Amino acid sequence: MHSAAVRRVHRIACATCAAAAAALVFSGPAWHWGSNRGAPAEAEAERARAEDAVAPRAGQITLRVGGWLIRVERGDPALFAQPEARAALAAKEGRLSAYDHIVHRHAASEGLDWRLVSALIYEESGFRPDSRSPAGAYGLMQVRPAAAEDVGARRYFTPDENVETGVRYLKHLSHKLPRARGRDRLALVLAAYHMGPAHLWDAQRLAERFGYDPNRWENSMDLILPLLEEPEFYRQLEHGYAQGRLTVNYVNRILERYERYKAQAGEWPGFGPPVRAAIASEARGR
Repeated sequence: MHSAAVRRVHRIACATCAAAAAALVFSGPAWHWGSNRGAPAEAEAERARAEDAVAPRAGQITLRVGGWLIRVERGDPALFAQPEARAALAAKEGRLSAYDHIVHRHAASEGLDWRLVSALIYEESGFRPDSRSPAGAYGLMQVRPAAAEDVGARRYFTPDENVETGVRYLKHLSHKLPRARGRDRLALVLAAYHMGPAHLWDAQRLAERFGYDPNRWENSMDLILPLLEEPEFYRQLEHGYAQGRLTVNYVNRILERYERYKAQAGEWPGFGPPVRAAIASEARGR
């Protein structure tokens, strides 16, 4: 893609974030600035055009960081304090969160869809990297010490470490559910992530006892899990009481958000519908 097209795509993709707190707009050609490519006069002209493309408007400043020009747009940070508001802003910018590339890298390494992992992170922490639960779960993916131990992770406190550990644990749980397929397997993995695999195994044995399919989610395990809250059932189970209804709602919310994220974002971060539309528009205008 020509450098002018790159600049235009970034401007179009980020045009709706003018009121965002600390929203960033990057100038595409800046990745050449540290190199010796092209004649000096051409490079200088290109730099001038790039700086003009991100010239600050009222209420903005432009910074040069590591060869990039960054336009910082000021706003009220409190406006974006809630996960829902941050998610709405991210959607307008063609992204899911500030951690898209971290999530994609670790999800891809385990063969998982980064948009599913992002949907889980939204549910677990609202994309707050320092979130901590009373039970000791921590970070973007609310990793528990026992889960980290299961995958041999000693550190899970930075966003990168936390996502890596959480994704490895998801894959670990998936290996324990070989008979489930497709969406059913996703749902059961999410249920195990939320309530702990031991409680899920209890529920699967209970499902078999009542003639339900332990490897099917809809109209099967989603009906059985709430029974783990009933004394006449959980007293017979090896691992006892669990918040089955809470887990069912948790799983269904993540699966619903996953479908929305698939419509909003592509298989690669930063290549969702807003950017794809901008590229198509640019191509038609050539």
